[in-house]
Amino acid sequence: MRFQLLLVAIWFSIVKVHGTTYYVSNLGSDFSPGTSTNLPWKSLTKVNSFHFSPGDSILFEGGGIWRGQLELQSGSGAGRLVYGKYGIGSKPRLLGSVDVSSETEWIDGGNQVWISAQSSAIDVGNLLFNQEESCGRKKWYLADCTQQGDFWYDKNGSHKVYLFSNTNPGNFYNHIEAALTDFIVYAVGDSHIVVRDFSIQYGSADGVEIRNSHHFTLSNCDVSYIGGGELTNQVRYGGGIQFWANSHDNVVEQCRFFEIYDDAVTNQGNASAGGTIQQYNIIYRNNLIWNCSESSYCYFIQPAVTQGSFMKNIYFENNTCYNAGGGWGGLQRPDLKGFQIYVSTQTAPMDSIIIRNNIFSESRCFLFFDHNSIPSLNFTKLDYNCWYTSEPSDTMMAIYTNSQLTVLTDGQFTEYQSTYGQDVHSFHEDPLLIDPIHSDFHILNDSPCVDSGVEGSSSFDFAGIQRPFGNGFDLGAYENWYEGIETPGSSDNLVFFPNPCQTYLKLNGTFPGKWNYKILGMNGEKLASGILSNNREISIDNLPNGLFWLEASNSNQFRRAKFIVNH
Repeated sequence: MRFQLLLVAIWFSIVKVHGTTYYVSNLGSDFSPGTSTNLPWKSLTKVNSFHFSPGDSILFEGGGIWRGQLELQSGSGAGRLVYGKYGIGSKPRLLGSVDVSSETEWIDGGNQVWISAQSSAIDVGNLLFNQEESCGRKKWYLADCTQQGDFWYDKNGSHKVYLFSNTNPGNFYNHIEAALTDFIVYAVGDSHIVVRDFSIQYGSADGVEIRNSHHFTLSNCDVSYIGGGELTNQVRYGGGIQFWANSHDNVVEQCRFFEIYDDAVTNQGNASAGGTIQQYNIIYRNNLIWNCSESSYCYFIQPAVTQGSFMKNIYFENNTCYNAGGGWGGLQRPDLKGFQIYVSTQTAPMDSIIIRNNIFSESRCFLFFDHNSIPSLNFTKLDYNCWYTSEPSDTMMAIYTNSQLTVLTDGQFTEYQSTYGQDVHSFHEDPLLIDPIHSDFHILNDSPCVDSGVEGSSSFDFAGIQRPFGNGFDLGAYENWYEGIETPGSSDNLVFFPNPCQTYLKLNGTFPGKWNYKILGMNGEKLASGILSNNREISIDNLPNGLFWLEASNSNQFRRAKFIVNH
């Protein structure tokens, strides 16, 4: 099995051809050649309509914003097609929404109901107010819009949004985004693709939809405030990333999924895909997942043709999953869920579903097997996980069949282990996350998750730290590196901060004279050097995520410390 995973890792790490790099900037022009940062393209329309070759890279400028759908194309075995970022600044934002913040975007419809000036042929599944401060509450009938923030989308008539607001919404709110029910990143039948370093937000369908595609990697992306659109008959949906129907040799790693209406990550398919469904060699690793109202991870296939269909070699490992069932979606779902692992009806043969080295903290229910999917347990291996909720009466496992509902509580964790033969090396303890309320999911030095895992498919963690960092492999997305951090001496009050850092590292304190600095990799290779500027800041924008040495010195003093980059 490890040999198979190694082959997958090698496949994703090799690029056999060197293609052309194209640049996209909000300040660019679609009439430019796009092959330099001085003459970049401007729009998604240009990117979607251009025919790329294997090995090409399409890089979006850091700090930019693009609205609409990014339609992926294929690379090949000779060279992947890479969509990513260039330049300094935050991750490029791909938004599936329309800005309707202005007062002119709203027309007074009377009785405190305001009508959008724009119509949309695409369902509006969510409204986001004041930079994610709150979300609108979607109603199925206009008469139900009776409180501030209630809205209705007129799908059969005007195709406009009707929003209940005490005053003009453009005046009541500082900012409003109308999330459309469409995929933001989309691939159908494509292969050999890498998507990395994006922030994907504000769509009310799936954020990333990958259909009948293979050799796809999603890396270092933030996927948030996704879902809420109408699927059918007043049923809402929308997950972080979905591998639909035939999918294989795909990886999702070092991403953050939060505030998702449905599942953070899922591989699934049903008879509507037609024919057989085959899903294999799919890896979800080193991801941070929180406030996803249906589940952190969902898997099932229900093919139209069972013979020849299968699911196997699926790995969900070293992820940190927190507060399943929480967030804006959890407040609005009529069908309360909130599962860490959700298995719906599985009708095709399956083998080797591996769920290990994860932290699952707080949820309505950790494991939920739905509609006679209990046979899936025979082919699912759960082990070396940390499970935790603060109340022993919370649900550890629920199995729902057509005839009965079987429930085991957290206080019955040992009974769950012995009855089902799962999670033999797992435990039910507080993982001691540093500050999950504010999305800091590092583990403390005395966490039971330290050195409690086994070797998985990745040699690094969410931040690029080598696994194992200490004496053994840690559970969750982060290796515990705090214990190994060395701090400088305090004789001259010299302090390095913040640590972890995202865009800069700063020195604070009294340090007379000229100070030089060097940044070294963990093997001692020099990555950057210079003289400290007046603001005493060192830009680390060009460094990858990971652990580094900083050396600072003047004529008679020397300081050395480790620091972590976590963009």
